[in-house]
Amino acid sequence: MGKRVSLWGWVGVVGIVSCHDGGGPADSPPPAVVLQSAASACTALRTMPRVDSAKLIASSGEYCQVNGHIPPTDPKAPSIYFQVNLPTNWNRKALQYGGGGFDGTLISGVDPLDMAPVGTPIPLARGYVTFGDDSGHQSKSITDGSFAANDEALANYGGLALKKTRDAAAALIEARYGAPATRTYFYGNSTGGRDGLTVIQRWPADYDGIVVNRPALNYTAVRLSNVRLGRALYGNNGSGWLNKTKIVHLQNAVMAACDALDGATDGLIANVVACRAKSAAILSAERCANGADTGNTCLSDAQIATVQTVASPLSLPYPLANGVTRYAGYDILAGAVFAGRYTTRDFGNSRKPSNPASKDDANQWVTGDQWAKYFIARNAKFESLTLDPSNPGAYQTRVQDVSALCDATSSDVSVFRNKGGKIIMTHGLADEIISAGSAVEYYEALVQRFSGPTVDEFVRFYLMPGVGHGTGPFLPAIDSLAALEQWVESGTAPETLTMADLHEDTHGRTRPLCRYPAWPKYVSGNVQSASSFRCVAE
Repeated sequence: MGKRVSLWGWVGVVGIVSCHDGGGPADSPPPAVVLQSAASACTALRTMPRVDSAKLIASSGEYCQVNGHIPPTDPKAPSIYFQVNLPTNWNRKALQYGGGGFDGTLISGVDPLDMAPVGTPIPLARGYVTFGDDSGHQSKSITDGSFAANDEALANYGGLALKKTRDAAAALIEARYGAPATRTYFYGNSTGGRDGLTVIQRWPADYDGIVVNRPALNYTAVRLSNVRLGRALYGNNGSGWLNKTKIVHLQNAVMAACDALDGATDGLIANVVACRAKSAAILSAERCANGADTGNTCLSDAQIATVQTVASPLSLPYPLANGVTRYAGYDILAGAVFAGRYTTRDFGNSRKPSNPASKDDANQWVTGDQWAKYFIARNAKFESLTLDPSNPGAYQTRVQDVSALCDATSSDVSVFRNKGGKIIMTHGLADEIISAGSAVEYYEALVQRFSGPTVDEFVRFYLMPGVGHGTGPFLPAIDSLAALEQWVESGTAPETLTMADLHEDTHGRTRPLCRYPAWPKYVSGNVQSASSFRCVAE
């Protein structure tokens, strides 16, 4: 058995020295670590502080599943629960999983990675130590924000749980194998994507590379935009609310106007820049006679105003963390999917919301209402529609304080970049939950800080046509972890990748995954094949 390492050092401590400074060989990884007495080594971990259980699992190549908890400093705050999986045949690498939504559910680290191609072994089966946590609170739903009424629980959700869990995993790795991981990676989507950017901005020495998909990085501004959408939908007795039929009608009009702009009529909008230029004409054509609501085949003036609110950036007269003063609009007029067969998320079933918001209300409003109640007002009975994102009045300082806790918008990742860290970031252009424009703005902030050629040394950013928030007409499969490994460990930077569609009716079609700002333009040949497209930046 490897040397024993006390876990007391990571209980409630954030600024401790990491067991892994990001070093290690730059070429091929060393052979896997094999301990002959795997069962006894796993059993021995039960005696370590804060470990609740350790058992050998005879699957995924055999591993020791360790579950534990990190108690809070505040007795009224919940503990952080974590799981660390230690394979018998270790490849000397570790992978931390991010969460989603408001979290509250244990991320076990044994699930397939989001967007992994069918048949790809899970990282644990490949010899990775994998680990995750519940972000420091427990709930029945990832849309439950009530935990945030407690300061410590909110700080853990904002990022501290990630650090505490990573340090717990590092201590267990040392205890199990007698050596630290030579590489530590992070993989996350949505809130988990925010998590990945958070750790390299705040604790860059701990990680060698991250994959972040559809990251909710501009977190406070996301929630402010949720509130703004609710005010547009439900203000003036709900005159601006759109039912599902109207949204689908608008989406069909957008598709008819923009589908062929990328050269292929295939139900995917890749040339979003050209499509955005048509937005005014599309809305004009969809306007009901005299601007009054006359049925499901047109939009009233109030409904057009709602669509324009969704599509336009949220500009703030006060700064959030890192000087951010805006949140990019959604491409509802350029292919983002807010209703219909490709998503279950829409604007709800009623023009009058519940208080608190319920599953019958607009999906974005549910999270905006929870955020306003518990992150900001800390009052379960707060009427969230009274919160004006542009002028929050007495709540402005609180909004800014929460932003400092929760946002991952700092472009200063110099330490991570200088140690050789790599970032692969993707975002779907049909995203209905997190604006793809927010990822674009973060990437451009990196370019502004470091210059384009320097950013190319450590960042690859890809926009995906037709891809929503785990939804949309294209469900992509991409082996982005393999691309990250090759980049970090062999120096082979990814260029154009390929994504395959997992939808049943379009299964097997492929598209090139183009580096931003390029997009896939159809040239000739089989429209189902990526080889028929080329990446252009026209």
